[in-house]
Amino acid sequence: MEKGEIGVLSIQFGALIIVVFLLTVLAHGTNTQSTPEITTVYWGPLPAQGATTPTLGQGTNTEATNATSMTVFYSLAYTTHVTSVSASRLCLASNSTGEDLVYTNLPINYDSAKGQYYFTFGSTGGQTTTQLAGWSCTYTVTVTDSLEQTTVWVGTVIVKPTATQS
Repeated sequence: MEKGEIGVLSIQFGALIIVVFLLTVLAHGTNTQSTPEITTVYWGPLPAQGATTPTLGQGTNTEATNATSMTVFYSLAYTTHVTSVSASRLCLASNSTGEDLVYTNLPINYDSAKGQYYFTFGSTGGQTTTQLAGWSCTYTVTVTDSLEQTTVWVGTVIVKPTATQS
């Protein structure tokens, strides 16, 4: 090949790379992250319109009121689907007593207004699973997609005891 032909091919190849990059960036309505992302964790059920439900962050969260469930919103990479979601809770009291719960068979829902999937776990089958006031409970939530990519959210919740609780 001559130098001129190599130069033209290099320019064409560079232009092709730029076009592919622009099409990827401009793809409207797609989530191009590579792993699932847990976007919001609510301390309680899915908040009703106009209601304020506390959101939890990773790390330690102190809440004034108890909740019987938690709601987790997540998003997936474009063209993937969820293969599993799971949640667990490990609680410890100041006297070293505690309990652990594993939540299975969690139904997956879709919120079209947010454009995200979510699931709620906690009170199931009539079993009350509220956290005891003063206990430190660590919640672990895992979302795995069809490419076997997993994201984990870990947060600890402490419910403040009221004046009548010990």
